[in-house]
Amino acid sequence: MKKPTNHQELMDFIDQTTSMNEFMESFPVQIRNLIFDRRIQLGWTQNELAEQVKKITGHSITQTTISRIEGGTPGITSDTYDKVLQTLGIKRDGVDFGETPSDED
Repeated sequence: MKKPTNHQELMDFIDQTTSMNEFMESFPVQIRNLIFDRRIQLGWTQNELAEQVKKITGHSITQTTISRIEGGTPGITSDTYDKVLQTLGIKRDGVDFGETPSDED
């Protein structure tokens, strides 16, 4: 395939790239969207969200960690996600973790 020269060609290229599609559908990217959208809705900066996490949960999370979450970086612990989701008022049942593997598989 030739190098994309405009936005539409770039988007077509991305759509045809399996690893890119898998990444965009991954848990870190999906939760990133949820967290980022809610933070923006509340009008908070990443620093303000980090401060609110400390106030609400009693645990410190840095602005850098918020940035990593919002960047869709893999490797964020579920405990960290829980603290951020709690702070943003997002209930755990509102997060789609996908299908639970069955014992039959």
